[in-house]
Amino acid sequence: MSIRSKIIALVIFLQLILTITMGSLFLHEHSSHEQDTLNHIGKNLKNNLLRENHETETLYPARLKKFVSTTAGLIAAFSHNNQAVLAQLSQRKLAELRQEDPAFSAIAFIAKNGNVIYHTTDPARIGDNVGHVPFAKDSLENRKPINGLVLSLGGLAYRFSYPVYQSERYLGIIVFAVKPTRALELASQDFGVCCGIFINNRFVDRLQKEERFSREDKTLITSTGRCFTNRAFLEKFPLVATAQAFKLQHQSYQKFPAIPIKNYRGSVIGEIQAMLNTTGLEESFERSLYHSALICLGVFIITIIVLHAGTGFFLQRVKQLQSQLETKVFRRTQALQTLNEKLSQEIRERKRSQKALQKMSENDMLTNIYNRRKFNTYFSREWDAALREKRVVSLLMIDIDYFKNYNDHYGHLAGDDALIAVAATLKNKLTRPRDFVARYGGEEFVCLLPETSMDAAIYLAEKLRLEIQKLNYVHEYSVAAGHITISVGVASAIPTAGQAKEDLIDQADKALYRAKEAGRNCTKAV
Repeated sequence: MSIRSKIIALVIFLQLILTITMGSLFLHEHSSHEQDTLNHIGKNLKNNLLRENHETETLYPARLKKFVSTTAGLIAAFSHNNQAVLAQLSQRKLAELRQEDPAFSAIAFIAKNGNVIYHTTDPARIGDNVGHVPFAKDSLENRKPINGLVLSLGGLAYRFSYPVYQSERYLGIIVFAVKPTRALELASQDFGVCCGIFINNRFVDRLQKEERFSREDKTLITSTGRCFTNRAFLEKFPLVATAQAFKLQHQSYQKFPAIPIKNYRGSVIGEIQAMLNTTGLEESFERSLYHSALICLGVFIITIIVLHAGTGFFLQRVKQLQSQLETKVFRRTQALQTLNEKLSQEIRERKRSQKALQKMSENDMLTNIYNRRKFNTYFSREWDAALREKRVVSLLMIDIDYFKNYNDHYGHLAGDDALIAVAATLKNKLTRPRDFVARYGGEEFVCLLPETSMDAAIYLAEKLRLEIQKLNYVHEYSVAAGHITISVGVASAIPTAGQAKEDLIDQADKALYRAKEAGRNCTKAV
């Protein structure tokens, strides 16, 4: 074999090794990045579902209890079976509740004999007897609040019941219904994930099976995204193993592990199936792979031509050619490093974006202080710490007096300015690192004071109340004063085993109620 052939063969061999190495690195990086993305989406979806379920089942029992205790007109209309008054008052309440939470669905009034007295979103149900429906039956018989996920003729929803009495006479129950797809819609918007809720057939009646897609053991009740509207897809995906990819109609999909769902009795009634259409990701990867292959092939062909044409005439310049080859190798290595740096930069950018999104999810957009979601997380951590260390923790529940009158007469823009000023004052006056203030909802704020006694908490509450007075926001329509004021409820506790942290919130809320009964613009404690 001639020197020319040896050199050409050696260069071809080295180039093949380099190409294979670069390809392997590229494939490994792509596979690792894709798997990290899928794991992140799956974990985020599950965490969102658990958090949404916890927040819904934590918030609405108290909201329903407050609804029953503060709507005497509705209770009187319920007692007299006055549907006209029920319709007028409950539709107004329905609008207010939906404004606070778009996922809120309906309010139902059910007499103790099981008859539906009024239903805000399904008038056809009025007059029906639902005493045989398990959730209604349990609620009516136990005469205690019951809440959880329920599948009924009205569909799948979180339902919350509360017994209603008038002068110690049992009237029946009031039921709140909340849509269960909020977290699924968020996952669909953020990541393009299609989600379907499948209920075991023994919990689904015949009519619901006929109206929806049903297989041997489960029925699709509701879904988000486009995947579960495709009949061929619905037939195919049950045959695919968990965490496995599959193709259908020129589209690629990734199946996530199923998430079980339980009803109000704690029984598993079905599961949430999630799918991600990965066609776009695969096409993007194939294009990158194709372009890389073309570049490698072009370099390969050019190298052969140059070596074949020049080796016979310029063999004496082997050292120079070797130097040029080393330069090319160096440049290609640099290109690979640049690619790796770009991928690392993309990962860093995504992490920064995730942190920014997390901050947005924890802050109230108007007042720029923490929101209720962040408070729930922080309160849980401080409560556990106080329980573990047997230390006191105090809570201030704050409400702006007659704020609705302020909004009605000065306008919502002025109301927003007042909310911002109050929030900033509360935040600036809580100087200890662990003190925490958040907007609890509407014109309500909450302050968490770890390792703070009742006396110290009352002192601080009065200090905050006086600071708000100094803002001197004119409020001619307040009975309490001629300017904006606040009422404060104070509660303190040393947590004990088995004690729910919500008890402290309930105590602070009761103290706030006492402050309002006392004429407002004052501080009360329990």
